[in-house]
Amino acid sequence: MRKSGFFPRLALVNLARNGRFYGPYLLSCVVTAAMYYILVFLAFNQGLENVRGAMYLKSFAGVGCFVAAGLSAVILLYANSFVMKRRQRELGLYNILGLEKRHIARMCLWETLFCAAVTLAGGLLLGVLFSKAVILLLLKLARIPAQFGMEISLRGITETIVLFGVLFLVTLGQNLFRLRKAKPVELLHSASAGEREPRTKWLLVLLGALTLGGGYFIAVVTKNPIEAMLLFFGAVFLVIIGTYCLFTAGSIAVLKRLRAKSKFYYQTRHFTAVSGLLYRMKQNAVGLASICILSTMVLVTVSTTIAMNIGLENALDQMFPFDIEFLQDLERQPGDPMNHLREVEAAAEASGGFSDSRYYTRYWVYCGVRGGEVSLNLDPNCLRTEVEVVTAEDYGRLTGHAVMLAPDEVLARSTGLEDFPADFTVSARFGQEGLSFHVREEITEVISHATNSLLGAENSTLFLVVADRTVAETIMDLDTSRSARQFRIQMNLAGEDYPEKLAQTERLVLDLSRRDGGVGFVSKQEQAQEYYAMYGGFLFLGVFLGLLFLLATVLIIYYKQISEGYEDQRRYLILRQVGMSGQEINASIQSQILLVFFLPLGAAALHVFMAFPMLSKMLELFNLFDVGLFALCTAGTLAVFCLIYALVFALTARTYSRLVGGQGQR
Repeated sequence: MRKSGFFPRLALVNLARNGRFYGPYLLSCVVTAAMYYILVFLAFNQGLENVRGAMYLKSFAGVGCFVAAGLSAVILLYANSFVMKRRQRELGLYNILGLEKRHIARMCLWETLFCAAVTLAGGLLLGVLFSKAVILLLLKLARIPAQFGMEISLRGITETIVLFGVLFLVTLGQNLFRLRKAKPVELLHSASAGEREPRTKWLLVLLGALTLGGGYFIAVVTKNPIEAMLLFFGAVFLVIIGTYCLFTAGSIAVLKRLRAKSKFYYQTRHFTAVSGLLYRMKQNAVGLASICILSTMVLVTVSTTIAMNIGLENALDQMFPFDIEFLQDLERQPGDPMNHLREVEAAAEASGGFSDSRYYTRYWVYCGVRGGEVSLNLDPNCLRTEVEVVTAEDYGRLTGHAVMLAPDEVLARSTGLEDFPADFTVSARFGQEGLSFHVREEITEVISHATNSLLGAENSTLFLVVADRTVAETIMDLDTSRSARQFRIQMNLAGEDYPEKLAQTERLVLDLSRRDGGVGFVSKQEQAQEYYAMYGGFLFLGVFLGLLFLLATVLIIYYKQISEGYEDQRRYLILRQVGMSGQEINASIQSQILLVFFLPLGAAALHVFMAFPMLSKMLELFNLFDVGLFALCTAGTLAVFCLIYALVFALTARTYSRLVGGQGQR
């Protein structure tokens, strides 16, 4: 045999002989490479440039590229670390038989080159084949007309080659560094090296309890949607720290506690499971915590994006209760708005008719609130809030309930303002004399047939109904630089052929805008397309990243079970030799697997349960107020994930049992 072909051939033989380890490793690499190529393909797809709403899809795909790149690094480095750890004895044997470290390094180089070639060839081929199907699915979710034709992204190919080339170079560097530092005898006997009983690190247990409790506390007590969005990632960071600390140190404390309970511990199935876990929990804990965090990510990303898409139609009805809306800025176009009302109605009538026409004047100002004072000057020590004002006449037109108010009386609805007083003043600056008002009645019902700005959103908002236009104008005149006045006309188009009628009405109304200025036009159909693209992109990204998280979870579970199986082989062999029956061994194996395997799933379910209030508030920013729908989607996602998890459990448990308990059947 030629010397130049010895090491490539030896590398191929090693890869084939260690197929149980390298098979899942290469499959995971191929799939992640394909998914990364697809995300780059979507993020820089030229065919989406002129598609309405496609900017959301491309933005989400761009975010997905960063997440997929990071997750690919985690998967490759973790899997490579596991594979090389299992092969330490083999590498030590090569060294004992006469191969120098430089020869083993050349063999590792060829193994890495073969793995990289399989990953890039398989991943890019898979990515190119499925990229068109994925983009059609994405367009379907976003309700955008399908784009036909086949396209191969050269940028996607280049970036995938660069990313995975760098990752394989890093893995090669790690392997060579370990090889250089290791001694042949240590490599040869690494599989039989035992673990000392770990100490209970109470400081780490305390840190884990505090950080996990802190994350849970933030998730439960945060009521404001904007605060929930700002604090979410901080809470996630605390939960991740707490999870790793408690799995690492807390699990050891729990196992020692179980060992102290003689009635539980001194049973055949519990004795071997608890003692075995206790001695190796130091290396198990990180893997279990990773499974828990990844499982939580799957549950959160999939459940939230599914809930958003299912609730989209209701959200659109709340945001745009009418087919068309005409807006006149009374600051820029102070003319009589009733003239525009007649022109808009005439335009809609000319295009086929309309129904449910409504009009009102909306006054808006950003204020500060302190006690019973509402000031148009934003003091640093005050609570900032939006103040919406409509007249009693417009309120009656919007709700169908006529109301008569004195000049100093208002109807009020406050959201996010604790204990707003019944008597308050509105002034240009805190401490100055202003307008005094008395809240005659609190508004409790949702105002129908109005834009979402009048619904009393969950962010800090004060909605006031005043006696007449004179009072409203007086409030706004306290600081004209902060106030806004807007006349709105809302109506539904009658009959069928809605898109064509909408186009006709839009053309006529836009003529008014070009003629007068300060005039705008909103159509539910056009706005809906933006939201379909945004929410469809969210759903695609959630499911896509959910699959990546699931892949990483399954890979860690598989390698963990394989690692456990090899490490437990010798221990259970000794137990068989001292008289433990095959049935008792199998019972012990099942006890250990059940104790370890479903701990991360239970912890992930607890994380999702505690995060539910915070996630519900965050979804309100995306106009999903149906908590019941989100709860149903979360429960459904958890049920499906549990089924997948149980399937993975069954497959990996069978592999573990074959490695450990196969001889017990004899």
